[in-house]
Amino acid sequence: MNQLKISTRLGILIAILAFGLVLIGSIGLYGMAKGDAAMDDSYNDSTVMIAKIDQIKYLMLTNRLAVANAVVEKLEWRIKKSTDEIQANTAQINTMWASYMAGPMVPEEAQLAKTFADKRAIYVQAGLNPALAALRANDLAETERLMVEKMRYNYEVVSKAADALTKFQLNEAKANFEANSARYHTIRAISITSIVVGLFIAVALGLQLLRSITIPLRRAAEVSEAIAQGDLTQTVDTTGNNEIAQLMRAVNHMQTSLVSVVSHVRQGSESVATASAEIAQGNQDLSNRTESQASALEQTAASMEELSSTVKQNADNARQANQLA
Repeated sequence: MNQLKISTRLGILIAILAFGLVLIGSIGLYGMAKGDAAMDDSYNDSTVMIAKIDQIKYLMLTNRLAVANAVVEKLEWRIKKSTDEIQANTAQINTMWASYMAGPMVPEEAQLAKTFADKRAIYVQAGLNPALAALRANDLAETERLMVEKMRYNYEVVSKAADALTKFQLNEAKANFEANSARYHTIRAISITSIVVGLFIAVALGLQLLRSITIPLRRAAEVSEAIAQGDLTQTVDTTGNNEIAQLMRAVNHMQTSLVSVVSHVRQGSESVATASAEIAQGNQDLSNRTESQASALEQTAASMEELSSTVKQNADNARQANQLA
């Protein structure tokens, strides 16, 4: 890791954090999408279908009550109203059932729907339609017989078939709920695990990056302070290719250069000291020679004085000789 630059390590840390953020966000979006799809399926494939089946059962029961009311009241307007109501309800049931059959079905549901359709066809053909025809013919006795002998039993059979469809839809809704709940717990576990792992990786990389920066910088400061105090014997670790390693190599190069400069200065000082000693010796020799020359000059001066005295004496003698002559 120390072979990587600090910028590269920071980039890796940011990339890991960004990846974790995208991963957790994607998991959350996936869970939301699946949850929305499950809610849509639960509504359209179960709730709506259950409502249609219950509405069909309600309309079938309304038809039975309309027949019973017509038989009980025996009024012409009631009979007409009941026949019109039965006809309208039957058309509405046919429309709703066609809509139900147009939706997607699994094989089990298709079989239950076929059973319901068959039982209802028997109920309509053997009970409801003949009773409706008898009502229109004002044959209330035949209508009552059909209501008791045909419609009651067949209605119960059709009702049980409708209840089977309703139970299937409820089981499907429950299965969808359980699958969605299991998916939620799975996504939650994955999200929590991703968050924990991401935090662990981020903390570990952050601490490692912090140590890799602060420790070498502290060492660089210590070396620089020691060099400033005149200690040029510090050991500098220059391994690695990152910015800190470059700084440590620069500090080491500075220390090496200072050692070289100090060595050259020492050598120059020694040369200057030697030359100074030689100059001092030369000055001493020159002083000695100067003293010798001064002594010789003094001797010369004494000789010149003696010579001058002798010349003066000779001149005096010569003058005396001239006088004597």
